[in-house]
Amino acid sequence: MNLFIKICGITNAKDAGLAVSFGANALGFMMYRKSPRYIPKQEVKEILKELPDEIIPVMVFVDPSTEYVDSCLKISSKIIPQFHGNETAEFCSSFNRDFIKAIRVFKEENLISGFEKYSNSWMLLLDSYVKDKFGGTGKVFDWSYLKGKDFNKAYLVAGGLNPNNVEQVLSETSCSGLDVSSGVESSPGSKDSVKMKRFIEVARNFHA
Repeated sequence: MNLFIKICGITNAKDAGLAVSFGANALGFMMYRKSPRYIPKQEVKEILKELPDEIIPVMVFVDPSTEYVDSCLKISSKIIPQFHGNETAEFCSSFNRDFIKAIRVFKEENLISGFEKYSNSWMLLLDSYVKDKFGGTGKVFDWSYLKGKDFNKAYLVAGGLNPNNVEQVLSETSCSGLDVSSGVESSPGSKDSVKMKRFIEVARNFHA
């Protein structure tokens, strides 16, 4: 499997187009209204019209209602939901779609239990734990928890990634991919094209 790169916190068509042109596999859209990167579902719908078929759109939710998720997923059958709150494995799998479950890592034990609890996920996303913040924290968690471990499950590393530490995380973990948001921004919700291009280039060249 080639390295999977997801650019999260996309809020406009320009940034979406640039991320795709630079080589991203997936784009993340924050459906959590309290996020500074929140984007209304109708705007996501318009952006999706411009995306190539191979790009995976991911909608990020935090402890949502079933009705809200259903209404968002109706936009496209291609959308993969990502759950970033305290959702149960049963809730995550109730939408009859592949899903990504985020584990907010604060100790090795909660990381391991996350892999066990959400074994039915398409992929897990390992993010840094910051109280009352769900993604886009800019904080790195302890990657040593991942060293030498075979979880038998594809996972993405997130949390505090930027063009300067891509090689380090890829050399220290056996992750299937990377998820970046604040590390390639000029301000919350606005991507920096130079940082975004550099991030993807470094990641791709590491596995070249």
